Amino acid sequence: MLHFTGHGDFRQRIVLATLTRTSIRINEIRPAGDEVGLCDFEASFLRLVEKVVDGSEIFVNETGTAMQYRPGMIVGGRNVVHDCGHVRGLGYFIEPLLAIALFAKRPLTITLRGLTNVERDIGVDVLRSVTMPLLKRFGLEDELHLQIVRRGAPPAGVGEVVLTIPVVRSLQPLHLTDPGRVKRVRGVAYGTKVSPQIINRVVDAARGILTNYIPDVWIYTDVHAAKEGSAGYALSFVAESNNGCLISAEATASPGLSPEDVGRAAASQLLEEILQGGVVDSTHQPLAMLLMTFGQQDVSRLRTGSLSVPAISLLRNLRVFLGVKFQMWAQADDNSTILACRGVGFSNASKGSM
Repeated sequence: MLHFTGHGDFRQRIVLATLTRTSIRINEIRPAGDEVGLCDFEASFLRLVEKVVDGSEIFVNETGTAMQYRPGMIVGGRNVVHDCGHVRGLGYFIEPLLAIALFAKRPLTITLRGLTNVERDIGVDVLRSVTMPLLKRFGLEDELHLQIVRRGAPPAGVGEVVLTIPVVRSLQPLHLTDPGRVKRVRGVAYGTKVSPQIINRVVDAARGILTNYIPDVWIYTDVHAAKEGSAGYALSFVAESNNGCLISAEATASPGLSPEDVGRAAASQLLEEILQGGVVDSTHQPLAMLLMTFGQQDVSRLRTGSLSVPAISLLRNLRVFLGVKFQMWAQADDNSTILACRGVGFSNASKGSM
């Protein structure tokens, strides 16, 4: 059993424990402060894991400051439903689920309800347009998809998505080292219970920045006059290079920000991600690195910009759980870095018995 301290890297540790079938114990989870112990969204994430991992055992003490997790068999399932609450976005729950469910006994079809776009979590538009194509580079089939049924903005969003994840026997090595040149930018500006004029202001502000660098910019507007939930809006971008690499950025409305602020923030973040010189943006670094590690026993290579905090944490956790170390080479011509690792040869034994 592995022992950890603190609530940091919570999802990473649960995912790695599940995939490697390693029992873990986490102590001193927020031992003091306004919020003591596990938060509601962390407890909800554990309940989600229990729905797709059969035979798992989770023990939490009375104060929630210590927990023990013994993983079972990843089974997947059909018609699974989970309410994600109204604190974290659906992306908080979908990201780790993508890694776990790939090695399930059966394909997973799950309906998730909650907030589709939140400032601190990856939005559903980016998941659909960037994360899914990234996963397919590891050899996934076309059955992988995300359907956005209904939008949900904080604080009382009633969003809903249907996620389908196929199973794989093993993941193919990844070789992404040439970002190419950006040839077009596509975006989605969504709004619920807001005036279409607000969304137009968001789009105009973002387009005013991006068209200074590339002429091919197209932003789709998706405005809903919903009867339930809260009012809100967000803007997400995807920059596609001539090599098929996808870089994303997004911004969500929050108190104190005007529509123009949201549009400019999304556009500026996209330009910053492109400047980094990676083939994936900072949000997708950890997922790409995780799947590289659990791939076939062959070398995978990935070019990234400056490593994000979650990516650095993942490097530490991969060393603890698997003893895997990445090799890195800084590129002199820009701020990018080449990462390389040899996959552990992880195989889904249940794939052959379906």
